[in-house]
Amino acid sequence: MKLRIIISLWLVLIIIFSSLNVNALLPGSIVDDVWTDGKLEGTIKLGELSGIIIGKTNLARSATKGVFQFLILIDNISYAAKGWFIETLLFGIINKESIKIPLLGRIEFKRLSLEADLIVPSGSIEAMYTASYLPPISGEYGIGVAEFHLIDESRYEVLTEDINKYREIMLKVWYPTDCNVEGEWYTYMTKVMFTWLMGRAPIPLPGISDSAYEDVMPHGKVNITIVGNTGFLPVVLFTHGLDGTIEIYSSFIEELVSRGYVVLSINHPYIAGVVEFPDGRTVYYQDFYSQTDPEYTKKAFRTIIDDAKYVLDYIDILNATDGIFNGRLDVDNVGMFGHSFGGASTSVCCAEDGRIDCGLSLDGVSYEEFLPDGVTKPFFMMTADGGINSTGVEYIWEKEESDVYKMSVRGSTHYGYTDVGLLLSHMLPLIPQNLLNFGTIDAKLMAEIVRLFVLEFFNVYLKGEPIKGIIDLAEEFDSSIEFIYK
Repeated sequence: MKLRIIISLWLVLIIIFSSLNVNALLPGSIVDDVWTDGKLEGTIKLGELSGIIIGKTNLARSATKGVFQFLILIDNISYAAKGWFIETLLFGIINKESIKIPLLGRIEFKRLSLEADLIVPSGSIEAMYTASYLPPISGEYGIGVAEFHLIDESRYEVLTEDINKYREIMLKVWYPTDCNVEGEWYTYMTKVMFTWLMGRAPIPLPGISDSAYEDVMPHGKVNITIVGNTGFLPVVLFTHGLDGTIEIYSSFIEELVSRGYVVLSINHPYIAGVVEFPDGRTVYYQDFYSQTDPEYTKKAFRTIIDDAKYVLDYIDILNATDGIFNGRLDVDNVGMFGHSFGGASTSVCCAEDGRIDCGLSLDGVSYEEFLPDGVTKPFFMMTADGGINSTGVEYIWEKEESDVYKMSVRGSTHYGYTDVGLLLSHMLPLIPQNLLNFGTIDAKLMAEIVRLFVLEFFNVYLKGEPIKGIIDLAEEFDSSIEFIYK
């Protein structure tokens, strides 16, 4: 009954507006976006005719709501179509030269395909379909994800009152796979993490479903086979910001992995917003500013530095004993990057640990007392708008004798160096992102700039590619960034 009412209303609207500019009622072009969230390719049948359909979509507040643009090719004649999809309903207009044909049907989305039964005009669509809130990966590899619970019995925990407890961390390893490997899709984050994330907003976030994280649809699969016949794979460590969690940096990590890197990302208990252990324990952030110990911040900083060094030690164990990696991790080509507090730890790890070849900081702070001689390795400092000449950046810049880069993204903020701006642009599209502390730069453009510079930096210093790649990127995004290197 509900569908009949919708169909009747849609046909009435078509009659009313048939003499008006129908294009003014339809979604604007999505092709000129930085990227589109979804793409499809398949077959379409219209009455007795059949042909090819290709298209793009942008998602709205869920993976089953959004706008589409299709190109239909039947008997060497092309037609353009655009409109909306809402849950199981598909509606819009097919343009045949100057004629506007209404499009109405039922649609069903699956993880890698879609099917539609068309009512007006009569027909059907069957297509391969991929979509995500995150950027499409551009590399030749798929993505595998495996988690490990590590206990460092050489260190006691110093961030809680339980002084007899060994330091624990959760390690998530992202690695290249063959694109056609079967496996269970990786969920962006858990419900516990999503509840924590929504609680960090500076204003109320009305209307976001408790399960909205399921609509993100990252590109990885869980515990699948590593890619074959590629030799050793360079390794990159990642460490999150204070009161953060590694999941909200997936767009940067996924791009690296699709290009042949293994990324070891560390969730640091008591410094992360939330960490979940396999036995069901959940550990939340310990607020630095409520601690009575005046040395707490230094202890926490040293803790995450030592966490990273322990993970470097653990690479040898993964290579020797884990069935997934089978000796494929290249310990002679190791980089590191991190955000905020994690960016600061990256600089110190580069200075202190000879196993790390280069580092990159995403709007990281600087603790000069930990860097008496500077970083001493190739180092890239990305900052929020206006931060390129901050005291911490200038300290490292002046001390550095290796290649050093600094870059500020215009219109960006500290929290723009995460996925969260992308998530909120879908989940709360009507709230200006600057009200949520994500600046004025388009969230997709911000993510594109960061992930491409991260990739190109590690290509230069871990794969030996020419530095020209970084310089060319800076020229491409010249209107959006301030960039200096020496």
